[in-house]
Formats: sequence, structure tokens, C-alpha cells
Amino acid sequence: MSQRRVFRRFVLPIAWLLIGAVIAVSLVSIAFTGSSSANDDQLYPTGEVPAETVTVEKSTVENTLAITGTIKLDDAQTLNAPVDGVVNWAFVKPGDNVSKGDRIFQIRAETQPEATNTTSSADNESDAAEQVQQPAKAVVAYHDVRATATGKVGKFAIELNDEVTKGAALGKVQPQNFKAVGTINPLDRYRLMEGAREAEITIDGGPEPFVCKNLSVADSASESIDQEQGSEAANEETITGLGSEPGQEQPGGASGSEISCVVPEDVVVFDGLSMRMDIDAGSAENVLTVPVTAVRGLVGQGAIWVLNDKGKEIRTEVELGVTDGKVVEVVSGVKSGAEVLRYVPGSNPVPETEPGMEFYP
Repeated sequence: MSQRRVFRRFVLPIAWLLIGAVIAVSLVSIAFTGSSSANDDQLYPTGEVPAETVTVEKSTVENTLAITGTIKLDDAQTLNAPVDGVVNWAFVKPGDNVSKGDRIFQIRAETQPEATNTTSSADNESDAAEQVQQPAKAVVAYHDVRATATGKVGKFAIELNDEVTKGAALGKVQPQNFKAVGTINPLDRYRLMEGAREAEITIDGGPEPFVCKNLSVADSASESIDQEQGSEAANEETITGLGSEPGQEQPGGASGSEISCVVPEDVVVFDGLSMRMDIDAGSAENVLTVPVTAVRGLVGQGAIWVLNDKGKEIRTEVELGVTDGKVVEVVSGVKSGAEVLRYVPGSNPVPETEPGMEFYP
């Protein structure tokens, strides 16, 4: 019998039989003991998610705010009657340009003093005397209404010789000054606490970017108070006299906050133009920084959570500096390379929905 024939008839069938036996044993083992191993047990889920951390590192913080808005004319200033009386003179006409303090109207007001008592002797009684009340003459006073701002006089709200009451609107003066006006996120106001006083204004398709000065943030409450006080102060000048001629010179008796700055007079702009306001509120180079989400409190003093050698979270007080809304300078309280929690414990990280300072409640 040849070797090939022996291999086919005896060796090959025995080999297949052995392979089948091994497979059968393996299937029985899996069925009754499972396929778990010591390594698999280490991957068993525990329900705990490790806290996300970041490293304190050095970088440059540039605190620059970019705010969109529009170019606006200053608000028109209303001319109010300071007293009850008659509008007997107008020193200008609608459309005239006036300067702040120029006389616009004159109001004639009459006041009636109390009657005086006089004594007269009777013809038939030598010692008797009777009291006679003599009506006093009316006192005429002239009150000037002056321009509260430099600008153009609008259409009069009254006619000459009209009677008016105190506080009545007589007309308006429209200033020819422009402001760049935008809205600042309340949280971003913390970034301006160092006292930025100017901004760079860019108008697409307009003049070269220019510096806009007298940067201010106004709340609605303070705006209304300022306007009311300005109106009262401007119309407080009064003059008193008898028979004064018209025209005779007489001595004078607040979700976001609005941010604005004054456009220079030599820059040509128009009411309603869209603009971008870039505010440089300071910078810090090569300083220790952490994300703002890692800090509780972002002004002056704050706290971060540092991981020690054993992985324990340690609340650490730190002194803070400049922030750009994404990261904040850590002046003192922690060293470079320290590992800190990326989010304040108990906060609820949410995606940022709009530009500005990141905020995690």
C-alpha cells in the first residue's frame, strides 16, 4: 500500500476527528462557564464619570470686546415752558441753527400781588378812620426759554401769543452730533471695570476706522433722570421786571445695557449706519490662566478646585486679573502645571449660544 493511500485512509480522517473534538470541547466550555476573563471584569461599568480637568498654563490674555450697533443722532431736546404765561416772542424760526444757551422763546407772565390796606379820614368824623383796600398792580415777568443743545430748531409746537402752562412743549432742538451706540451683555460689563474710555469704530463701506471717545454705559433709569434734570436746568432761567421790551437782553435769574461713544466732528457719518465697536480693555502677556468655567467669581477674588496627588478636589482661593471671556488670568494662589477641574463643581455646562463671556450656572 502506498504512502499517499495510507495518508488518505487513516491520517487525514484522524486529524479531522481531533479538530472536531477540540471544537466541541470549546463550545461546551463557553456554554457552561461563559467567556468572562479578569481583564473583562476591569471594564465593567461603575456609573461614575471622571471629572474633566485642565492644566494651569501660561498664555496671553487680550481683553477686547467686539460689539455691533448703529450710528445715531443725539436725541432731540424738547423746549418746555418754565411758567404759565403767553408766548410773546420768538428769537429764531424753524430750521435755524442755534448754539446751546441761545434764546429761542420769551414768555410773558403776570402775577397779581395781594391787595394792600390804606387809611383815609372821614369828612364828618375828625378822629374816625376807615380802612380801604387798594388793588395792587399786576407784576409782569419775562422768562427766556433757551436752547438746551447746539443744533437745528425744529417745527414750533405753538403759535405766537398762545397761552401755555408750565412744562408745555414749545418745540425741539435737534443736535447734529452723532454717537456710536450698541448693546453690551450685562456679564461683559465686568470686563470694562478697568475704565476703558474709547473704542475703535469700523463702518463697512464707510470711512477709515476711527477712534470714538467718551465711552459710557448707560442704564435706562439713569438716562431718564439725566434727561429730566437737563430739561429743568435749561429752562430755569427767568427774569422779572415791569414793561420790558421784547428782545431786550436781560440777566438770567434702562436685558442689556446701552454702550455709546461720541463720533468725532470731522468724521462723515449718517444716522442709521451699521458699525462695529472694538473696545480694548487691557491685556496681560505670559501669565497663568485657566478657563472662566473653572472659576467661581471672576472679579478680584475667586476660587478654583485643584486636584492633589491623591486626586482629591481641593477648593483654592485665587486672585484674578484680566479676562477675555474665555480664560482668566490667575495672579496668585496656584502654580503653573497644577491640575484643576474644568467646571466648577455643581455647575451645568452648556454650549455657548452667543458671543461674549462664557457662563455656566
